[in-house]
Amino acid sequence: MKFLITGATGNIGSFLIDKILSTGFKVNYLTRNQTKIKKSPNLNGFLWNPNKQTIDQKCFEDVTHIVHLSGESISKRWTNKRKKNILSSRLLTTKLLFNSLSEYGSLSKIEHIVCASAIGIYESSYDKIYDEESICEGKTFLQQVVKKWEKELLNFKKLGISITIFRIGLVLSRKGGILKTLQIPTKFNIAAPIGDGNQYQSWIHEYDLSNMIMESIFNKWVGVYNAVSPNPVRQKKFVKLYAKSLNKISLPIPIPKFMIRLLFGEMSTLIFNSQYVSSKKIIDSGFIFRFLEIEEAFMNLVKD
Repeated sequence: MKFLITGATGNIGSFLIDKILSTGFKVNYLTRNQTKIKKSPNLNGFLWNPNKQTIDQKCFEDVTHIVHLSGESISKRWTNKRKKNILSSRLLTTKLLFNSLSEYGSLSKIEHIVCASAIGIYESSYDKIYDEESICEGKTFLQQVVKKWEKELLNFKKLGISITIFRIGLVLSRKGGILKTLQIPTKFNIAAPIGDGNQYQSWIHEYDLSNMIMESIFNKWVGVYNAVSPNPVRQKKFVKLYAKSLNKISLPIPIPKFMIRLLFGEMSTLIFNSQYVSSKKIIDSGFIFRFLEIEEAFMNLVKD
């Protein structure tokens, strides 16, 4: 078993690579940056340029499984240029992989591809519980992105490759993401909910996400799965417990929506959206979470 990873330098990708290497498997990864190319017996980097649709075909040699995590971050202010890049980075990387594997043809040993998607495909709601069969109409920018993204991902079926698509929730990671953003106000020893604070946040610890990806490969899961903890929490509880894990003060007074809109523009919808997403399908598949409760997840991530 040998892996090819895209998005290898991101929070999820770097954590996953460490996990795969610790199990004794070999990893190839793709990068746009020549300076990030490493060569060793077990870890090797290869160049690609999705915008120019070029790739070093040697990256596929002896690879049996691909984990496709590429995509520009959505956690920065959405200018028109960034919105274009958010969509194109997902479609172009997927298109390049598909076309390259099509050309590689009979030489390919690829059995399975695991792809990142997002729970952003679901509408914001305070009362609905979303599962993988929920209807997704694509009304908002992010919903449209994820729908187009998943449509492109499903093309791998044409090559006879098994595909798993994970709709990933809010990833709790030591290296960045939402916790890095929340560290800004906590540096002043305070934290506060945003808006009314009642919006649901469906989250997952990076450890559980990486295990989920590995189990999907070992146990041959096929189809769409929600990659979230079984216990979503309201945003005000999320902030309160994170502040507690850092021994900071959590203020009961929420930050007004207009202030967040001024700071983040259209991207603020990510903060205001409420999505209670079910992980029942994952659990029914036999997956066992290490971090079921968010307080335990926070304590794990903030400890030295």
